[in-house]
Amino acid sequence: MAIETTIRRSLTIKNVIVSLVCLGFGLWGWYDYSVAIPQERADFLAFTEAEKTKSELEASARVSPLSDADRQRFRDAETVLGRFTEKPAEPAAYDDEIQLWVYIVGCGVLGTPLGIWSQWRLTRKRFRLDDDGTLHTKTATYPPDQLSDIDMSKWMEKSIAAIVTAGGERIDLDDYHYKGVEDIVAVLAARFYPGQWTSDARPIGDPKSRDTKKALAEAEAAAEASGLDASKDGDGDASQRG
Repeated sequence: MAIETTIRRSLTIKNVIVSLVCLGFGLWGWYDYSVAIPQERADFLAFTEAEKTKSELEASARVSPLSDADRQRFRDAETVLGRFTEKPAEPAAYDDEIQLWVYIVGCGVLGTPLGIWSQWRLTRKRFRLDDDGTLHTKTATYPPDQLSDIDMSKWMEKSIAAIVTAGGERIDLDDYHYKGVEDIVAVLAARFYPGQWTSDARPIGDPKSRDTKKALAEAEAAAEASGLDASKDGDGDASQRG
């Protein structure tokens, strides 16, 4: 049966989450930059101006009666102040820069496409190893006689093995990114380095290998069976002596 790789689901989920989170921060930054902060700044200026006007007119009223225009200005100032339960805070001068460069540009413009690009890049690679040893990539097909080696030097440390073609091309197989790579690597490692790698692409004798675990389980089962047989033979001899 052919072995075909697929993008690991965990990476797809991560890329989708990164894109959505960055998009959310970008939209939030745009709203703050375009709507919320300008409104907060306008509220602060309106409150400050109304407070100043009211204070000045109250001082003037203590000296002489206010004119109709001044009384209207006083009522308008009170109306503005009545819109607020407390004095609005003035946005910091750097708030606009943070929303623009950190959230709108950093997260929205750069971060959102990054997650999408990362997922798209993963779709650009695909591998399939047929039963006859033919390797298929996204762009080419290599018969068994066109595969000359597999470089396992980075496999145990970084989960990356490189297939070497007869023409000297190196094709990296990354088990971190693609499910099924381990099985392809195991088959090719057994072909080029027989007796050195297990069926799950680990060095022979590796205690974490399923081959090692299976061999130990079989040995324990055989020892247990041997012990039971010996016990039965012992019981039979005792019965004969009796």
